[in-house]
Amino acid sequence: GALWWLLRRGATPAPAAPAESTRAAAASPSSPLPPMAGLLGLAWPLLPARWRTRLNPGLVALAVDLGWPLLRRLLQRPAWPEMATVEQVDPARFAGRWQELARLGAAATGPRPPSVDYHPGEDGGFSVERRWHAADGQEQGERGVARAVPGSGGAKLELSFEPPWLRLLPQAWSEHQILALDRAYTVALVGHPNRRELTVLARGDVSPPMLDALLAVARGEGFEVERLGWWDGAAAGEQPR
Repeated sequence: GALWWLLRRGATPAPAAPAESTRAAAASPSSPLPPMAGLLGLAWPLLPARWRTRLNPGLVALAVDLGWPLLRRLLQRPAWPEMATVEQVDPARFAGRWQELARLGAAATGPRPPSVDYHPGEDGGFSVERRWHAADGQEQGERGVARAVPGSGGAKLELSFEPPWLRLLPQAWSEHQILALDRAYTVALVGHPNRRELTVLARGDVSPPMLDALLAVARGEGFEVERLGWWDGAAAGEQPR
């Protein structure tokens, strides 16, 4: 009971959105379609003369009408039911090195768990460096950035490991939410609202009761914790049941 209160302290419960409203949110556009045909009519006289002689305005308008909804659909981020996060995260205390004790759907490879370093940036964000060992023992890594979602108290981070020029696209960012965090900032549960990405982070040994409390939080949010891949020696004691 005490562990549950500790991990869920300050959480802001948010009921899961009904399936109907979720589907409606995913289907409805976040902003109205611009009048593409009207814009094309205004822009047509401004095009170089050699373009206008080679292009059929009717075909161009048809291509725009058919292509724009598809492009908008590709760029539109899907909507998922809300999750309850911790209320506030101190970026200075969250910064530093963490170990990944477990990751959803990942097979444990390498001699030790992957590490994730969070270096404080601007506006509550971080530069992020993740390092791990492949099955052959070779160390690998990737670098990215994380930015805090406004109004989330630092509990929601948008993370990108894509090149800077790709970060202009919404698809280059993945939202990760801190679902549980102890008072000492030594253990954390981070998940994606699609319920397919979940990571258990720690800065040292974690007791089985603490891990059980973390998994209870994850189950309550709809994650399939049975699919977590655990690294040998990542936590003190046996893996939680």
